[in-house]
Amino acid sequence: MPSFVGDPRHERLVAVLVPLLRRSCPRGGGGFGGSYELRLGVDEAEELGGVALIRSAMRKAGRSLGWVKLQTFGGSFPQVVVAGVVDRREVPAESAAVEEYELQRGRAAAEVIGRTWQDGKPRAVPGSVFVVAQEFRAAYAEGVAG
Repeated sequence: MPSFVGDPRHERLVAVLVPLLRRSCPRGGGGFGGSYELRLGVDEAEELGGVALIRSAMRKAGRSLGWVKLQTFGGSFPQVVVAGVVDRREVPAESAAVEEYELQRGRAAAEVIGRTWQDGKPRAVPGSVFVVAQEFRAAYAEGVAG
């Protein structure tokens, strides 16, 4: 893995990703259980520095949140670049909020899909790759402008 120390693109991505990763953690979960997957067009990912730089920024952002045991993944495909990070720390038993959060996300996704099947109007599922990519783009644009 190449070193991105001192690369301004890396530092900018870390600054943008930290609040997004923090927001991915379930409320009341003590900062446990976060995960983030980003899917971008190949050209867009290359402009950001490529999949290796994005994964490295995700790793650094996760570690800054105390995710001492984490997993990153990613790859480049003909139409899309995928990169992600998952907090792999063991969730303390007293933090039932993480399990409840995952159940609520599943129910919310099923509800949106059910409504879409009923009336044929496509809807974005909260936390879906489409929604996450839009939120990332907005946060990155704000970070660059600010």
